[in-house]
Amino acid sequence: MLLNSKNSNFFFVFPRGFFPKAVTDKYLPYLKKQPQAYDSIDQLMNSSIQSITFPDLTSTTVDQTRYLGKKATYKGAVPVQDLFSRNFNVSFRNVDGYLTYFIMLDTLLYFLNFKNYDVHSSDLVLRITDNSGYIITSVSFKETVLTTIGNLEFNYTQNAPQYSNFTLGFTCNYIDIILEAKDGI
Repeated sequence: MLLNSKNSNFFFVFPRGFFPKAVTDKYLPYLKKQPQAYDSIDQLMNSSIQSITFPDLTSTTVDQTRYLGKKATYKGAVPVQDLFSRNFNVSFRNVDGYLTYFIMLDTLLYFLNFKNYDVHSSDLVLRITDNSGYIITSVSFKETVLTTIGNLEFNYTQNAPQYSNFTLGFTCNYIDIILEAKDGI
């Protein structure tokens, strides 16, 4: 193994069917009018993903008082699955007219609508790759729930072209970590 200064990468996309039909039907005509190389809302949204945060893990401990008041610390009995925070964020780049923001806002509002009987959105998979593109680890976020969307700031004094981002927050019920590194890779 050679140490390389190039960072390892990740691969994260929303699966087909993540965006509701009502949302795709609403924005697809606008997308088709634009001189872009995207044929679907999925492609546009996946191309605008900037980053994803991996949930933190905090171990719990148990203190026990021994003879003569000496305290000893031991690992806790909480299952490992419950030690993860279960919250993660995905950051997106805004595109012309804040299109990506409003697509995600419509998706979140659709999900939160009580007429929608889906309790969870799709399972989401984060793949961590080495600098050659080989998958080292897959992290599956199961039974995800959309929870937050970041704010937008509109400002007349910032009219120069620049990139802006927004963040979408998720919570999941289960995190499966699959180590994919195999012999010979």
